[in-house]
Amino acid sequence: MQRYTVLSMGEPAGTSPEIITRTLRGLVRDPEAAVIVTGDDGIFRRLASDIDLPLPFTFYAESHDELSKAEEEGERLIFYRSSSIDLRSFSYGAVSAQTGKASYEALHCAVDIIQNGLGHSLVTSPISSTALSMAGYREQSLFELLGLFASASWTMNMIEAGKMNIFGLTHRRSLRSAVEAVTRENLISALIRIDSLRVSPYFDGSKPIAVASLNPMRADGTWTGDEEEKVIIPAIETLRALGAPVIGPIPSDSVYERAVSGEFSSVLTMTAGEGFAAAAAAPGRAVMLTWGLPFMRVGVMGDAGLPLAGKGIASIEKMQAALSEVLRLRDVSLMA
Repeated sequence: MQRYTVLSMGEPAGTSPEIITRTLRGLVRDPEAAVIVTGDDGIFRRLASDIDLPLPFTFYAESHDELSKAEEEGERLIFYRSSSIDLRSFSYGAVSAQTGKASYEALHCAVDIIQNGLGHSLVTSPISSTALSMAGYREQSLFELLGLFASASWTMNMIEAGKMNIFGLTHRRSLRSAVEAVTRENLISALIRIDSLRVSPYFDGSKPIAVASLNPMRADGTWTGDEEEKVIIPAIETLRALGAPVIGPIPSDSVYERAVSGEFSSVLTMTAGEGFAAAAAAPGRAVMLTWGLPFMRVGVMGDAGLPLAGKGIASIEKMQAALSEVLRLRDVSLMA
């Protein structure tokens, strides 16, 4: 039986429905592609009509029993109805409580399909934190929702961009809050997690884990702040004493240049924004992986694309990158 990738719809008022449709149309004749999309089929049908984009799906399911039967019969591009949006009040580019509820339910359904053995891996489309807030949900990021739905005891996001694997000490926090989170305890905890992942065949365990600095370095080789001496270096020394191959801190103006060449198994950056900037400048197309889940998750990088929604002009490169990564890794056990 095929190993199915489950793809959550993301924010329906954004470009994800178009990007998903156009990407899957390119996979219609690919025997290796087996995808289940969760979301509101009404949105996809309306989009198909509005921009003259035929849908690629060969089967529509509304229950696990229907989905199981479709998989047994070899259907490869399946749409699973997980929500319903009132199209009379829907507008492209305009998030609302109902679009937030729909994206929440699409992701929850996608995880449930995998947990029930009907899917193998997950690709997530961008969502809107504003829409989730309007719908009344406390969790307002994919990172939080994945941990909730999968009942994961811990999770860590990692940006993959070419030969770079970049972890952030914090996720979706203000710069001030992120800097305040640079503590010895937090660094040691993060580095222990990252070191534990080296048993996965995904990483080259022969290469060290690099730690980026928080502060720039002066011309005389001293730091412009005291976090390196008081926090970062002691944390690195603790990991080294435990046998972990951790090096640093390395100034940000050189750590990513070295990482691009494949010098490190991974890089831990103090602020997630710095990691995103490095990935955007790196050769190749970046994706987001989440570790600590009981299944593989690859996230499409970027925002919901609200200004471009419903216009038929959205780029599909990032979605193609995410699906390509799932296909590349689907036969490798990444669980550490």
